[in-house]
Amino acid sequence: MSRYRNARRIVAAAALLALLLPAAMAAVVWGPYVTTTTENSAAITWKTASPAEECWVEYAPEGGEVYHIPSSGEGAVHQVLLTGLAPATTYRYRIGAGNEAIEGCRFRTFGDEAFTCIVYGDTRAQKPFFTQADRHGLVAERIAAEENILFVIHTGDFVCEEEEWDEFFAVAGSMLRNTTLVPVAGNHDGSAEAFAATFGLPANYSFDAGSLHVTVLDSNDRAWADMDSQTAWLKEDLLSPLPHKLVAFHHPPFSADRQHPGGDLALRAEWCGILSGSGVDAVFSAHTHAYERYRINGTEYIVVGCGGAPFYALSEEKPTGYRAGLEQTLGYVRATVSPDVVTLEMVAVAGVTEDGEVTPYPPGTVIDAVRLHAAPAWWDVPGSLLDSSELHRLRR
Repeated sequence: MSRYRNARRIVAAAALLALLLPAAMAAVVWGPYVTTTTENSAAITWKTASPAEECWVEYAPEGGEVYHIPSSGEGAVHQVLLTGLAPATTYRYRIGAGNEAIEGCRFRTFGDEAFTCIVYGDTRAQKPFFTQADRHGLVAERIAAEENILFVIHTGDFVCEEEEWDEFFAVAGSMLRNTTLVPVAGNHDGSAEAFAATFGLPANYSFDAGSLHVTVLDSNDRAWADMDSQTAWLKEDLLSPLPHKLVAFHHPPFSADRQHPGGDLALRAEWCGILSGSGVDAVFSAHTHAYERYRINGTEYIVVGCGGAPFYALSEEKPTGYRAGLEQTLGYVRATVSPDVVTLEMVAVAGVTEDGEVTPYPPGTVIDAVRLHAAPAWWDVPGSLLDSSELHRLRR
């Protein structure tokens, strides 16, 4: 059965955000967005511009009876936990806040044997040079156009600073309303308390979806994250008997980032032996604003920090295990999961010149791919990484 560890105690923390809100109309400024989905439950969250008492959720399985639940919160952040849901079922929902209603939303409970999910991160802006709408908006729009996405893992650095949260939720709104968000804490995303208040989750947690076990860790420094207890928790968590395991945290243990040669070596020493020894198929990170893929002891380490943040240059010297990489490209990873195999595809959204010119690629442009089998056999899809001339042709 799907489960979130360390999660349900967080809901009350949402009230912390109300202290930061300006007095204004009760219009919805964040969300709605769905988190903590399992086989039989999900939480729907939204924030209004000012405290609002008359807030509610209406939801129903497709073609089924409609249920109405009022929000019990009296502040500006509202979260409603839906329980008693059916596994592997699509639910339609809408929310109300004062005189405003947001319609046409949906999510799917976990339990499918086969499904598709998305991984991407580093969506922050770089003002005054560009906003989230300028770059992250292109990526979010392409993800929103993907069909039947069960959940989206965001690998951290949603924003550059606290004032940017409104922009993130506005830009990603159409995507977030129709899937489940799986958030990872980045170094720009504020404290662990702020993370919990925003998403109703602790910084490290795990869940099951079909044949996949997903583990989320907090890779921020020791002044922020308790590494000793987190590592002990990780060892126990990865005892999951499911055939596939994915892990996500913000800082990459392997990277050709010129600012951090080789990657985060402390995290590599702390966790990578545990990850490979526990049969983890793939580890997703961000922080380096580029795409990279490494294979270490049978585990794929994928850096997907290309959701819109300013790009980083990669060194010509690559750490051992390097398989693929690409700079100056917006994109995301699409994971197709079944009991026998997980296919990971890097989908390029647009190329960006050093002068900031953005040129979209055709939808569905896959520049790298790898298949991960339940049995210990890993191989690249032949010819999966496009060279620069082919990418140039696709942009035109």
